[in-house]
Amino acid sequence: MNNTDQPTGNYTALIVDDNFYNRHIFHIALESVGYAVTEMEDGLQGTILLRDHTFHLLVLDLQMPMMDGRAVLKQVRGQPLHENMHIIVVTANAHMATDDIDLMADYVMFKPIDVVEFSEFARRLKRISVPAPKVDVNNDPG
Repeated sequence: MNNTDQPTGNYTALIVDDNFYNRHIFHIALESVGYAVTEMEDGLQGTILLRDHTFHLLVLDLQMPMMDGRAVLKQVRGQPLHENMHIIVVTANAHMATDDIDLMADYVMFKPIDVVEFSEFARRLKRISVPAPKVDVNNDPG
């Protein structure tokens, strides 16, 4: 890890996956390249959080209880709040990565994930992420 990869809070990621071990691997990989990471264990929890918060990156499992990744995608993609959020869909079942998933997700990856490759991919996404708007409280327009 180099200095530019330290978690600073400038780049944020949300992992939504019902499998603890998958979340843990993604969490370590994303933190290693400088993301501040939040985890949710099902799609319903994820959509509740995403009502009022956005992230630079969403890592989303497709097959989950309560609410699956396809339903999360449908809700998130229609919201202006998330128009700049990159979405990586991950699945162990290639048959689940259908045309509608391809249209809604930015990237589809198949499990098992190569952690080094995933980390490098996430690092590269930081270069093309739109920065969060900054508010200058000292800027007086008049």
